[in-house]
Amino acid sequence: MTATPESFKKNVDDTAQAARRTAETVGEMAKDTASSIGAEVSSRVSHVAADLREGAADLRDSAAERLESTRDALTESGERFADTLRRAAEDAQSGVMQSRVYTAAAHGITTAADAIRDRNIMDIAADVRALAHRHPGAFAAGAAVAGFALARFLKSSSTSGGSRS
Repeated sequence: MTATPESFKKNVDDTAQAARRTAETVGEMAKDTASSIGAEVSSRVSHVAADLREGAADLRDSAAERLESTRDALTESGERFADTLRRAAEDAQSGVMQSRVYTAAAHGITTAADAIRDRNIMDIAADVRALAHRHPGAFAAGAAVAGFALARFLKSSSTSGGSRS
């Protein structure tokens, strides 16, 4: 059997049609596979995003609790410090001026403790930054006075603690 040009042409046409059908099938398979992979990736990304949102919410709640706890501890410490200053003012043996300084410092600390108790810690931090920016000299002076008062408090506390032994 010899190949005739018509049979050769028919074989070429049949092969071309088979190639087109194969290409269409492969294209559809590729499209289906890509769609399936895309859906899987989308699902996994959605789950990861949900986990991240949940983790961020937990972290935010934990940070808020810690800030509130810190605020409460700071308020209590301020109140104890103010009470100590009031007692020092009552016991001040060196004169009226020292008594007035202790009383004024105690009043200021009590006012600050009340403000801290009643406000959000982020608002307080923003107010302190704004005050330091608007009045840097007054802020530095206030920090120096607070440092002096704290040093006196610590010195008197260590003297009192040393005499107990």
